[in-house]
Amino acid sequence: MEMIKSKILHYLNHLQDVDYLAEIVNSISDTELCNIINELLQSGNDEIFGSTCLFIRDLLVLGSRPHNREKFVKGYPESLIVKNLEQLLFSPNHFTRKQVVYTLGKACSYSSTTVLNQAFNTYRDTDPILLPRLIGEMAWLGAENFWELLDSIMSSQVYMTRWAVIGVLSEFVGDDAQVKDELFQSKLRCTEQLRQDSNILIQSEAEYEYQLLQLRSLTYNLPRAERKKKRKDLERQYKPAFCFTRMSSAFTNHLYTNGLAQYSVAELEAFILDMT
Repeated sequence: MEMIKSKILHYLNHLQDVDYLAEIVNSISDTELCNIINELLQSGNDEIFGSTCLFIRDLLVLGSRPHNREKFVKGYPESLIVKNLEQLLFSPNHFTRKQVVYTLGKACSYSSTTVLNQAFNTYRDTDPILLPRLIGEMAWLGAENFWELLDSIMSSQVYMTRWAVIGVLSEFVGDDAQVKDELFQSKLRCTEQLRQDSNILIQSEAEYEYQLLQLRSLTYNLPRAERKKKRKDLERQYKPAFCFTRMSSAFTNHLYTNGLAQYSVAELEAFILDMT
């Protein structure tokens, strides 16, 4: 069992090596493998937890290939691994929560949308830097209420939560500026509302994103060089000094380098204030 644990934790050195994955799966029963994975998930060690989640994701994503992993993949949605991950979604550790959200999404745990909605209600105003990943994975899993969730975020009293909308919108790609499809119109509606926000940081980035959308809708038929020039001109005029993605990344790095696993919104806002 210790050898299997070691192989799982060293999968990082064998990324996307299907033979390495097959060697692990074929050397032990599905029940024993699930037990080992759950034990590693409960280790309380961020590094072990992250390595285990990586192993789960790739095992599921690459599971359609040969080497007898089909049985494990087929049984995964109803396994205790998913139940364990869903419980860990409410861990006090921010990094654990983020890993869980990503793993549930990329492993296509469609039945987890209910618990992800519960997580949204829990963390909307207490972990705003989690929201782009959370709503992005919910959309990936087919949750039909993500625009309602965005409306909920935009009505929050916490400005970092409202600012997170711009981070969430960046998770949704593929909108068509030429025909102004539903996704494009929804992005336009959200950024237009946030342009009027009481917080200057939100105003500035929302204005930039709104102008980008408008530019794309007006210049799609122009030569590439001309579109590029107009984009550069727009960036010079509207691109903000501070954006949600940059600020949340800086704060996440701050937590990591200081050995911190949780934070309060007051601490986040104080960090942002100090940076700006």
